[in-house]
Amino acid sequence: MPTSHSFLSICKRCHAFCCTIATPFLKTQERDKILQAGYADRFIKITNEIYQIRANNRKECPYLQNDYTCEIHEVKPKLCSVWPIIPRNINNITRTIVIKCPLFPLLSKEELQKAQEEACTISDSVLFHLWNISLENKDKAKRFEYDYF
Repeated sequence: MPTSHSFLSICKRCHAFCCTIATPFLKTQERDKILQAGYADRFIKITNEIYQIRANNRKECPYLQNDYTCEIHEVKPKLCSVWPIIPRNINNITRTIVIKCPLFPLLSKEELQKAQEEACTISDSVLFHLWNISLENKDKAKRFEYDYF
């Protein structure tokens, strides 16, 4: 997604709420990319191919900095990079949901479409874990409206 100054300022005003709902799941390759870039190992192994970023003491992403920017922005997981689009696999069909966070109105249809296409490439195994934890945090996530996209 775009990283212009105006987008960043919106995320800062929102206090990067998306980074506090739940920490993302990612494939081994994404984890390795983060580690190879020199960032701290803040992962929990879920399966042989799936990791989750380990939440910090405030139950948020440990890569979220005090100024509400992402420490690993250049190598962040795909689930983070497609925000505000969230993929969901229902009956072996991947559908996407758009979260109407403060960033949403600034995104063009083309940017949302690109995020949707990328979201649909996220593996089913990641989505399985994502939706299990999302159900645990659903009350927290009600802060924003959403719709199928």
